[in-house]
Amino acid sequence: MPIHHTAIIDPKAQIGKGVSIGPFSIIGPEVQIGENSTIGSHVQIEGKSLIGKNCEIYQGASLGGNPQILGFDADTTSSIKIGDRTQIREYVTIHRSGFEDGVTQVGEDCLLMAYTHVAHDCLIGNHVVMVNYTGLPGHIVVEDRAFISGLVGIHQFARIGKYAMVGGMAAVRKDVIPFSLVEGYPARLVGLNSVGLRRNDFPPKIRTSIKSAIKMIKDPDLNTSQAVEKIESEIEMIPEIRYLVDFINASSRGITK
Repeated sequence: MPIHHTAIIDPKAQIGKGVSIGPFSIIGPEVQIGENSTIGSHVQIEGKSLIGKNCEIYQGASLGGNPQILGFDADTTSSIKIGDRTQIREYVTIHRSGFEDGVTQVGEDCLLMAYTHVAHDCLIGNHVVMVNYTGLPGHIVVEDRAFISGLVGIHQFARIGKYAMVGGMAAVRKDVIPFSLVEGYPARLVGLNSVGLRRNDFPPKIRTSIKSAIKMIKDPDLNTSQAVEKIESEIEMIPEIRYLVDFINASSRGITK
């Protein structure tokens, strides 16, 4: 589809080769859209927004708008960045950073389903899936290949670790450790995200080690520090276990258990 004659595109916008833009979409002056990306109808992209190559942005999406912060200065120079091959479905909203020169970022090969929301200063890794009606408030970090189900609420400044899965309608108040499955209101640690790890070709030996570590973290007789000490003393420090331990040690909010 070519650029529709009803689309409003500022002359200063940078539109890559092969980009298609649907009816009644509005593209602002500081927007950059990479090659072969597709913009549907009634899409608004404003502010300093960098859209990667081969992205798909569906009708009604709103990208690069001011963050939902009381007293925000609209003259703040901030932006959003969307990685290559990411799909942004119907009526998704992504807001620019609340800080001078700050960036709200979504990585490559992500899928943000309809009505999801990414607020100011969120950092989303690569291959992340967010299911319908889930909202990320400000300053959330979602690491690579995490899967967040529908209608999930997450507290500001929380982190979702690599390969973690958050079940539908969960209320996440603390960090979600890598490789884990959490669900519930409030969210609780169920165990290993075994399906996700198998789908991503984790060898059985590594899955077993991670499962053992998560079992220790779940142990009601151990606090988090004691669980980490037990993991370090009883489980081989393969890269995945080292990463899990480092993630826990870096937590400022505590972890979901």
